Amino acid sequence: MKRLRFILSLCLVAVATVTLHAQKVGLVLSGGGAKGLTHIGIIRALEENNIPIDYVAGTSMGAIVGSLYAMGYSPDEMERIIKSDDFRRWYTGNIEEKYVYYFKKNPPTPEFINIRASIKNPLHKVKTQILPSSVVNPVQMNLAFVELFSQATASCRNDFDKLFIPFRCVASDVYNKRPIIFSEGDLGDAVRASMSFPAVFKPIEIDSILAYDGGIYNNFPVNIMVKDFHPDIIIGSVVSSNPGKPKEGDLFGQLESMIMQKTDYTLPDSLGILMTFKYDNVNLMDFDRFDELHDIGYNRAIQLMDSIKNRISRRMDYRLLEKKRITYRNSLPTFRFRKIVINGVNHQQQKYIRKEFHVEEDGTFNLEELRRGYFRLMSDNMISEIIPHATYNPKDSIFDLYLNVKMEDELSLRVGGNVGSNGSNQVYVGATYHNLNNYAKEISLDGQLGQIYNNLQISARIDMPTRLPTSYRLIASLSTFDYQKQEKFLTKGSPIFNKQKEEFVKLFVSMPFLSRQKAEFGIGLGKLEDQYFQTNIIDFSTAKRDKSQYMIFGGSVALDGNTLNSRQFATSGRRERLVAHIYTGKERYYPGMGEDPYEGGYKYIQSWLQLSYELERYYNFRHNFTLGTYLKAYYSSRNFSHNYRASMMQAGAFAPTAHSKITYNEAFRANQFVGLGICPIYQFNNVFHARLGMYGFAPIFPIKQDENQKAYYGKLFHDIEYMGELALVVKLPFGAISAYVNHYSSPSKNWNFGLTLGWQVFGTRFME
Repeated sequence: MKRLRFILSLCLVAVATVTLHAQKVGLVLSGGGAKGLTHIGIIRALEENNIPIDYVAGTSMGAIVGSLYAMGYSPDEMERIIKSDDFRRWYTGNIEEKYVYYFKKNPPTPEFINIRASIKNPLHKVKTQILPSSVVNPVQMNLAFVELFSQATASCRNDFDKLFIPFRCVASDVYNKRPIIFSEGDLGDAVRASMSFPAVFKPIEIDSILAYDGGIYNNFPVNIMVKDFHPDIIIGSVVSSNPGKPKEGDLFGQLESMIMQKTDYTLPDSLGILMTFKYDNVNLMDFDRFDELHDIGYNRAIQLMDSIKNRISRRMDYRLLEKKRITYRNSLPTFRFRKIVINGVNHQQQKYIRKEFHVEEDGTFNLEELRRGYFRLMSDNMISEIIPHATYNPKDSIFDLYLNVKMEDELSLRVGGNVGSNGSNQVYVGATYHNLNNYAKEISLDGQLGQIYNNLQISARIDMPTRLPTSYRLIASLSTFDYQKQEKFLTKGSPIFNKQKEEFVKLFVSMPFLSRQKAEFGIGLGKLEDQYFQTNIIDFSTAKRDKSQYMIFGGSVALDGNTLNSRQFATSGRRERLVAHIYTGKERYYPGMGEDPYEGGYKYIQSWLQLSYELERYYNFRHNFTLGTYLKAYYSSRNFSHNYRASMMQAGAFAPTAHSKITYNEAFRANQFVGLGICPIYQFNNVFHARLGMYGFAPIFPIKQDENQKAYYGKLFHDIEYMGELALVVKLPFGAISAYVNHYSSPSKNWNFGLTLGWQVFGTRFME
């Protein structure tokens, strides 16, 4: 019996000794942007062959893949993340439609340049924005890294050795010209810093140091793996190389050559096994090539698997590994928040910000409420950036939310406009004063000066952060449309000599409706004036336009929403507006030529109802193809004006394209109509696309002209018209370049072509 016990004891000691001295395997992953997807294929091949991974270290994209693996994500889960719409939004900066908080958005303006200045110290603090500070807008990434990494940070208590797999990553302190090694702290901050390549991703500040991409000083951290973990063997994956001689015209290559220091991408055979991949045709953001890049890494690892198994005798059953992962992930704390700590703003601004996070009765809120509150705040023109952090409080198993808020300067100065061969040249100048304390307020002055359109608009807005947020907006506007200036770019048809003027004051009260829309109530008083000739035979030496003036009072109720990804030439999102107007007004008519039988006394008073619904929507498909759809339905019970021309100028217009918005075409005007359109779009890349818009217009009762130049209704759905436009569009940060050719069914042979640069955006209209 004693001999049996002795033998068992020896066996236990032997097992313990073998366990203590079992091979430890380290995995080192280089940076390289989307090329780093190769790492996931290697990890999959290792796991399928039961090769253990005990430590992981990475830089940049290697830090992203390595951190996910260190947090217990399997290759399948990493693949789902990379292929998800969420991940695409992280590196494009686009916001998911359900989080677009349209209630906070002001009408778009056509600026190229936005200059921010502080009124308190205008000379010291001036920020001019023509191009964005980084290619990728950080608004999505700031929140995504909280969601992705905060639970693991809480579980390991800020010690990366206590993750599911011990982890290291590298960032760069460019001021002190040294690498930063992360072994503890906030895991999301560490990974975010490691991947922040200059000009592509915005750097973050850690302990008062701006941290940039780790690849600047160490893109393949083998030395850190050896120093911190002392593994028995290392498996290395290199998908990058030292910058070569930059080529003329390759701006990214030139930037990389200036910034990146040489990295030692070798791995001595005594330390382990190195897999090196050479890519010449993979861009930094080619994440949609996951399958191709993953398979390259997987196949290379499989080819080397016999060598790997000869070097690594220890095995880890992948089924047991998966069970351990599930246990680890289930142990992570649930996202529940209570305390909100806000830095960077005053006490009143803190109160305003806190009100955006709707809490439960117990004073807590969940991750979804954090998302909605964050995106609501980022929709505010007065907030520049919010960097959130979630800190775990183990005593009550809840997270505290820390928000580092950067406010925009109070004064915004804007310059922009539009230049076009079609005569739509515009110069735009705008200024806005913002102030945020207990409530948000702003005052704006906008002016446009051009050949066709001129506008001066003053507006004031106050947002009240009540339980149901409410916005009050007052607009005073003066504008003119001079359609005579379009004569030179109409190839066929009679010249147009019509002019329109608008002067109005309008008050709007708005409140959010769901998240993507707002309900808006308006009331206003406007003076409208139309000038026109009722004949095409004009003697300009004596000619004087007829004039119709309208003094109109009315109110409106609207549901309005817009998630389009651009103020013009959108390729995703939707814009929807349903509005009902009730008007009462007085019309006066003054003839320009001939005798006036009314002696200036013509006056007509009427009241009417006006309804309209407009929907513009884009459906994104694979292979860079998008299908846009457009619908507009319009109804007005308004009676005809004094004459046919005046009636047409006040009728509803169908103008779905940029060119049609500056064109007066009576064939596409009616008091009741339905208009439909489709617009297939092919996106060559994120900047350049081609779009073909095809639209049909069906007036329910077309407006006709009799022999006395009076208006009357024609037959039901009698005059159906169409228009089409093919455009090549280059969308730049400061504006859009468009080359187009279009055709209108009426007048006959009506073809137009041209080139535009900028944004063609008009101010608020009285009856829109």
